[in-house]
Amino acid sequence: MPNCLNKSSRRPRTTRPRSTLDFAQIGGLSHHIKTLKELIIFPLLHGNLYSHFNIKAPRGVLFYGPPGTGKTLVAAALANEINQENLGKVSFFHRKGADCLDKWVGESEKKLKDLFDKAAKASPSIIFFDEIDGLAPVRSHRHDHVHCSVVSTLLALMDGLDENCGVVVIGATNRLDALDPALRRPGRFDKELYFAMPSTEARKEILQVHTKTWTHQPSPELLNHLANITVGCCGADLQALCAEAVLCCTKRLYPNIDKMEGTLRVKIDPHKIVVEEIDFLNARLNVIPSSQKIGTKMRQLCPILRPLLERQINNIVSHVQAIWPHFLNARYKYVMGSNRYAGRIILVGSNKQGLSTHVIPGLLQILEHLPCYVLDISTLGENEFYNVRKDLPSLLVLSRVDEWWDHIEECDQISIAATLEDIHAGVPILTIASCREELPLKLHDFFYNNCSVTLKIEDPTEKERGQFFSPLFFDESRLSLHKVLLTSKNLNSVKNSLRNQIAAKNVFRGLRALRNPNLYANGWCYRLRSGGKQDKSRSQGNSELLSIIKQENMAKKYSRRSIIRSEDFNVIPHLNSNLVNNCIQSSVCYRIIKTEPPDEPRKNFSREDIFKNSSDEDKKKIYNLWDRISSRTSLNMKLTHLEILYDAVILCLSMNRNNFQNLVESVQETLCRIENAQQNVS
Repeated sequence: MPNCLNKSSRRPRTTRPRSTLDFAQIGGLSHHIKTLKELIIFPLLHGNLYSHFNIKAPRGVLFYGPPGTGKTLVAAALANEINQENLGKVSFFHRKGADCLDKWVGESEKKLKDLFDKAAKASPSIIFFDEIDGLAPVRSHRHDHVHCSVVSTLLALMDGLDENCGVVVIGATNRLDALDPALRRPGRFDKELYFAMPSTEARKEILQVHTKTWTHQPSPELLNHLANITVGCCGADLQALCAEAVLCCTKRLYPNIDKMEGTLRVKIDPHKIVVEEIDFLNARLNVIPSSQKIGTKMRQLCPILRPLLERQINNIVSHVQAIWPHFLNARYKYVMGSNRYAGRIILVGSNKQGLSTHVIPGLLQILEHLPCYVLDISTLGENEFYNVRKDLPSLLVLSRVDEWWDHIEECDQISIAATLEDIHAGVPILTIASCREELPLKLHDFFYNNCSVTLKIEDPTEKERGQFFSPLFFDESRLSLHKVLLTSKNLNSVKNSLRNQIAAKNVFRGLRALRNPNLYANGWCYRLRSGGKQDKSRSQGNSELLSIIKQENMAKKYSRRSIIRSEDFNVIPHLNSNLVNNCIQSSVCYRIIKTEPPDEPRKNFSREDIFKNSSDEDKKKIYNLWDRISSRTSLNMKLTHLEILYDAVILCLSMNRNNFQNLVESVQETLCRIENAQQNVS
């Protein structure tokens, strides 16, 4: 080993990551790392302090949370972090839940005893049981006596850790309800750490960890953008995102890399590969967030629907902040039995208003640091609801309770009501119930006879509807009426330019374009530049041109700039013909360059105000259509109806994206049909 260290010390320094995993290579889990240092590292390295005061050091930590959130990663980095303290080597024993099980009777218990004996001889040591719910499930009639014997053996071995100073047991699971509750007490697993889905700041830290060894690191702005668009991604997803981005960048720079074989294989220089934003966006399309795979209800509010529902969600969060602010603080310390922590919220609204499909998932995403249990018609047969008190603090959601309450057995109704009533005020559980009008009678004692908040979901206001439809009419970066208008104008200008180029086949092509009266509209100006080498004919032509301008007392205006504006032709009607005749006689070629007048300083007006006050008739048509759909067509519409109206306008845009006039007529006809249908229904 010393020789190896000496050889490695002579090598030149590189930017490759270290082979040993430590806490510096873990992002977004600073609180968990700090807790582990206090619970495990400090007792192992300073055990004399605990022996002096005759107190028991922590001997077990339980990690639980969704898959891919860093439970195994933190446990693997823990032993290496202790070894870097240079106070002795810590042995690390990693076992899967099924590794200790055997088909022969008594062999599983023997494997567990041998493992703890090895850890005691190699102390200080750490035993890590990954997926411990497979090793120690809940002892019940569903499991045979073999599992019960294994669980009993594990409990006895963990009780004997007091005699084996220097052995720490860490367990990891994503199914806390499947773990035997006898393990969850001080003396066995003294501390439970919940690994939640990473927040926006945590996702940024994880991306920084995975890209800090790159030669060309992403900018902070790009990392912020990636952290915002990767909602629902765990740490493993972000690691896969970075790997996929590198692959996308390589394919972009070397498009024929898959076709090269044998001696024609391309040599890739890693230092020349710069991963850009487009590579991360392409990689994002290939990475499915883990939150969607595990079927969680939480998700980010759709950006298109944000103008309609953001006010509703902010209203709910503001009530939670005012009455129960501890639920919004991920690091809040609860003192059980001395304060009131339980919260109850009733959300009244229909699914047409997006209550169950958008509002509740968006609210769960804000409270993603809390373990969440959702009870609806799809989860009635599961036991997770009855284990809600195992995770504290936690979030309990009764979704659309009035729709399925009458369709379940009466004994199930009594069981659910009794479970809710057992949640007293001192337990930090936030309960959210959604219904269309009123909760079932059996739930009145829990909600209406306690401190609860009732919030009614409102329909979008006219301003919110206007913001919702605004991108379809005024946006320039996506398909909209304004975009189609700009495209049609560009097509017309290109057609006119092509006509002018075809007509200008000889040396007089620049001058012939002046005869087209259509080019003089809208205040365009045309700059005349002479081309070719200097000769007498040009100088003669220039002098004649200036003499004509001087005859009209406009020498000061045109002698320096050589600019002819459209309004000037109205003042000097014979200037066009004189210019053409003199330039033809002098055989001088001029090019006409189309320029726009200088932009005037613009004020901070909204897009709607700019289109409203515009002199362009087409822009006024766009504004009138937007005002009509926001104030009249969408009046008293629910969220689902607004989405249908939104899709109808999208369909009109897709079918008439090349013709602005047809698009306006199509949108007007669609709005008329919808308004007539609403009148017939009313």
